[in-house]
Amino acid sequence: MHTNRKLLSATIIYSAIFSTSYANADEFDMRISDDAIHGNYTVLRDDSTAQFGLGYFYKNEDEGDNVNILNIDLHTKGQTAIANMPTTIGLGFQGNIFKEGDFKGSAVGIGGSGRVNVPEAPGLSVESDLHYAPEVLSFGDSDEFRRLRLQVNYRIIESADISVGYRYLNVGVEDFDNHTFESGAFLGLKLTF
Repeated sequence: MHTNRKLLSATIIYSAIFSTSYANADEFDMRISDDAIHGNYTVLRDDSTAQFGLGYFYKNEDEGDNVNILNIDLHTKGQTAIANMPTTIGLGFQGNIFKEGDFKGSAVGIGGSGRVNVPEAPGLSVESDLHYAPEVLSFGDSDEFRRLRLQVNYRIIESADISVGYRYLNVGVEDFDNHTFESGAFLGLKLTF
């Protein structure tokens, strides 16, 4: 419970600091399933391609060892095209601090994201996000870390998307092959300010 208060406090402080910045686009994502929730707040400054983010993932486990993961993102973002479809690519780093019962660790994942808009279906897009931390960038009880998200978005209005997708959070453990924190479908909502 003490860890949850620290993570919540960090999220509130981060939001307060960056809500007063010179940002031209702030995004808040919420992805939920029957036993897990992930919220992510992202800031993109108008004078830079740098994108900063802070997120928190929580999963309620039946055994009482709930999963808590805090992520801090730093990416550069730009526009390109794939097969004549408008595409947004982000490349960078994602720091993760995680805890499940007595299992604790952290990792700095290298990776990025991609969002492809489908011109034939206005408002429809496909998005993915992948970060991987090898052993040299994994600390505590972890030997490697993998985070994957695939989703389909539909823009309801100019500032709101709904989505359905799949997420996978996995950590390599020295004494075992690996441990999966989450593997399953979710529903999401993204708000742009």
